[in-house]
Amino acid sequence: MLKKVLMTLLVSACTLFSLEIGIYEQQDKEINLDLKFTNEYNQVKTLREIIDNKPTILTINYFNCPTLCSPMLYEVADVIPRIGLIPGKEFNVITLSIEKNDTFKHAKETKDRIFKTFKKPFNANAWSFITTTNQENIDIITNSVGFKYERRVKDGVVDYLHPAAIMVLTPKGKVSRYLNGITYLPFDLKLAIYEASAEKTRPTIANTLLYCFAYDSESKTYLFKAEKFVGGFIFASVVAFFVFVYRTGKRDDKRKIEEIKKRKEKEEKEEKDA
Repeated sequence: MLKKVLMTLLVSACTLFSLEIGIYEQQDKEINLDLKFTNEYNQVKTLREIIDNKPTILTINYFNCPTLCSPMLYEVADVIPRIGLIPGKEFNVITLSIEKNDTFKHAKETKDRIFKTFKKPFNANAWSFITTTNQENIDIITNSVGFKYERRVKDGVVDYLHPAAIMVLTPKGKVSRYLNGITYLPFDLKLAIYEASAEKTRPTIANTLLYCFAYDSESKTYLFKAEKFVGGFIFASVVAFFVFVYRTGKRDDKRKIEEIKKRKEKEEKEEKDA
């Protein structure tokens, strides 16, 4: 629990300095279901064929992501068996790679790794890992769901700053609900799927975005950018201080008004008695 609280505080501070990257919710926006992608079995299919007229969980990742994507996909794999719905019959799952150089082999390797975590058999056809070399198709999907990210190349290494969220689409391909962050409650996801199946849309309250990591070429790992967190913490502290001063001042002013009022009433009473 403490770890989750610290992570939430950490990423909340990071969002203060990442104004472009994030989730810009676009409920009711329909994605183009005629776009074609290659799945993990090297089969070219349209989104319409993959969704198959079922509510669908959409995750947007890339397959050689060393940090955020894996924990997120493992969490999805952990929560979907606990929602009490039948994959492939009552819902489907799509994981789209934003890296156009990802191949069906990368998709299959990622799927195999994720599927090893299932404790019970899971319908393999219910979760598709898709890629495309067509950047325009990737952009159409990410823009349709409001998924804003940044591609960076440093020291020859490609990485992405991107938010963490899953989107639930209706059978007609309309954006129904967003579940942000990397942990999801079974009840929330189940409700989102039910709403999507009825072509309903709902706003999202929580907005937890994770992308405050940078690639370090020497250690070949992703490091947390401490200055962003410190800056965010200082900013939040300053805001909290001014809020405290403002509220304290209002209480003091109210107390002074009450004192003046009582003193005036006392003086009026003394004048009457005299």
